[in-house]
Amino acid sequence: MRMFSHAMEALNPPSERKKRKRRERRTDDEGLPWSSRGRYGGVGGHEWFDTDAGASRSPVVFVHGNGRTHEDWTDHAEALLDEGFSGDELWAITFAHPSSTHREMSSQLDEFVRNVREYTGSESVSIVAHSLGVTGVRYWLERRNRYEWVDTVVSIAGANHGVSVCSGDEDPKTLGEYARPSRFVGYRYRERPNHPLKRLNAGTETPGDVTYYTIRGAYDHYYWRDPTSPELEGASENVLLWTNHIGTLRSDRTRALLSEWLTDGPDDGAADDGRTAV
Repeated sequence: MRMFSHAMEALNPPSERKKRKRRERRTDDEGLPWSSRGRYGGVGGHEWFDTDAGASRSPVVFVHGNGRTHEDWTDHAEALLDEGFSGDELWAITFAHPSSTHREMSSQLDEFVRNVREYTGSESVSIVAHSLGVTGVRYWLERRNRYEWVDTVVSIAGANHGVSVCSGDEDPKTLGEYARPSRFVGYRYRERPNHPLKRLNAGTETPGDVTYYTIRGAYDHYYWRDPTSPELEGASENVLLWTNHIGTLRSDRTRALLSEWLTDGPDDGAADDGRTAV
């Protein structure tokens, strides 16, 4: 149904007025303790979550995927609140465009994380990203050299080695705006010299003094050509869940892993290659 709606949008593109209203909704910053100046939206902080002020651990920044918003992370934030996290330790961004390019994500994420660090007084943050947000985070880290800003990255169902459902040759003008990031994550990226995703995977896939984790789904149709695409060589754990693309986001097991990784660190019982099936 979602794919059908995207096709209909391509045939009947929204008017400029509708696009403007949609952007205004996405860049609503009433849930943030600073002004985004219409560049992005999101929520976070003790006032939003109604907790005491202050952060005693690295704040968590949640990053959504293609066509999504910060609302994807509501249950995850609530679970961490139950584990003793404060509101100032929980933040989630909404990118201005529903299908952002990696440059757009990098720019908006850089400002968002900068504000989180300044507001909380924290030197570093932990990042939890899903789907397109995963490569958005990796691109931001590499392009801006922000590895010192981050101590943990949890990548959920990310196209770390490309997706199987698009080649990268898709034209957003004919297929709709949801095809905007396809050139970055399309499976033919390996054929293109100096491709940005190829650069991200050159050398170590887990650069910086950062702890990396990944989660992938056994039934994720986005990666039927390369089921292990979401994994990162060198990650502390690469976890396989018996679910699909959205299931990796919504799974109770994912929330349990986040609680474990963001509070206790890696599982000493993980396999030598970092892979774990649960």
